[in-house]
Amino acid sequence: MSISKLGLTTEQLRGIPLLRALSAEQLQRLAELFVRRELGTGELLFHAGQVADAMYLLTDGELVLRQGEEETHRLRPPAIIGELGALTGLPRTSTAIVGAGAVLWQIEAPALRALVDAEPTTGLKLMQVLLELTVDKISRDQTRLGDMRQNIIRTQKAMKRMRDFLLESQDTVVSSPIHEIIEGLIRQNRRVNYRVAPPPTLPAQWRFDDGGEALVVEVSRTHISFTSERREAPPAGERVSAVLALSGPEIPVSGKVLRTIARRVDVELDLLIDEYAAALEGYLTRVQMLDFLV
Repeated sequence: MSISKLGLTTEQLRGIPLLRALSAEQLQRLAELFVRRELGTGELLFHAGQVADAMYLLTDGELVLRQGEEETHRLRPPAIIGELGALTGLPRTSTAIVGAGAVLWQIEAPALRALVDAEPTTGLKLMQVLLELTVDKISRDQTRLGDMRQNIIRTQKAMKRMRDFLLESQDTVVSSPIHEIIEGLIRQNRRVNYRVAPPPTLPAQWRFDDGGEALVVEVSRTHISFTSERREAPPAGERVSAVLALSGPEIPVSGKVLRTIARRVDVELDLLIDEYAAALEGYLTRVQMLDFLV
């Protein structure tokens, strides 16, 4: 199959960010792998959480991306969809619905990876551009997150001024409930309460005193959430203790179970001594650095 069979020119294909570094010959060999995907308007192309098994090319019409019930994007041609999943095997993060007049082509993930293996130069160019696109995305995300942090800081300062104003003003029937709401928001917005999810590269485990283990799914300086499939989850209000294994450091911890939902247990930690608090802080920093571009 030639590039023209896709209804696009070489220049149009190179206008797709992922393909911008490929030569005409490399684009031709890639085009030969595309197979027409026949789907009608409203049909599902893939759903969130699905293991990626193909990369798609939209050459006409539109494709709708959703996260949950929210529509996030309407893609129009020429557009590559699902390249990261096809090259890495990562699960889909969005659901794709075929829009009006959509003409779709696909390359099965094994065929795409075989091309990368057979033609290292083509594979290197694809991976290099994919990395550049990922870095750009992280950089933009960091800018947005920085703006959000500044907004939280400004909001936190404003709420503290409101709280102080209430405390200094004459009491009314609304003073106490408003004060409690503001105080609760201030506590919730404190950075110390922010949780991170341990990634596969830096797993964390909750090791019970009796030798049982559970996977930590969220951790902060003051709270830990873990799930266990091999033992009964402790009820809310129960005191628990364990060794927290943090991909290297291991620290003893204890606390009170706040809630248990299915196999997930949320624990409020007791105060840690300085040495253990420093070890936990170091782990949290390592995890956070995985999301930070320097």
